[in-house]
Amino acid sequence: MADPFPITNPVYNYTINREPNINVIKFGDGFEQRLTEGLNQNRVILNVTFNLSQTDSTTAVNFLNARMTDGLSFTFTVPNENASKNFVCNSYPTTVPFLNRVILTCVFREVFEN
Repeated sequence: MADPFPITNPVYNYTINREPNINVIKFGDGFEQRLTEGLNQNRVILNVTFNLSQTDSTTAVNFLNARMTDGLSFTFTVPNENASKNFVCNSYPTTVPFLNRVILTCVFREVFEN
């Protein structure tokens, strides 16, 4: 089982993008047919921001760096949903607005694994 992301409280105003995998076949006169592709057609892309202490930021960034090294996914519970999902994160810039505070912005992409 994948490890959980160590920080669980993102700042509100996060974005949940759903990317359905749909193949559209267009016929003449404006007619079209839509077919879903694959078993998992509705992937979630989650844009979250965390307002953290320097210590928590270091923990989160080290966790994400380790996932980049080992190639494993991690679990995270999407806010306002009850079930955790598997994600990878390839983008996680940090901003330091003032001493000992870090804003970590992450793009979590849902993956489907065994």
